[in-house]
Amino acid sequence: MSDEVRLSTETLHKLGTSFEIQAEELGRQLSAFRRRADADALRDGFGSDEAARPHRELFEEAERALVQLQEKLAEVGGGIKETVANTQAAEDELVEMMRSVNK
Repeated sequence: MSDEVRLSTETLHKLGTSFEIQAEELGRQLSAFRRRADADALRDGFGSDEAARPHRELFEEAERALVQLQEKLAEVGGGIKETVANTQAAEDELVEMMRSVNK
């Protein structure tokens, strides 16, 4: 078994971009969710503020969870892309060092 680590920066960059795209899509879906399930719509659907209260609380909890998920997706995507940039910079530096030794 080899102790080498092979890292495809291109694949990792695509993965980071995918996370960021999913975060953006979740943001769009969250906006649509907010429009469809706002407090007024819940009150109208249940007939009164009192009847809608448990559902409004559930809506608010779901909204907070979705916002947190969106933030985490964006954070993970950015972190992966930062790792790619650092890895590429380290590889470039190593190549330069090898070239200077071979001269």
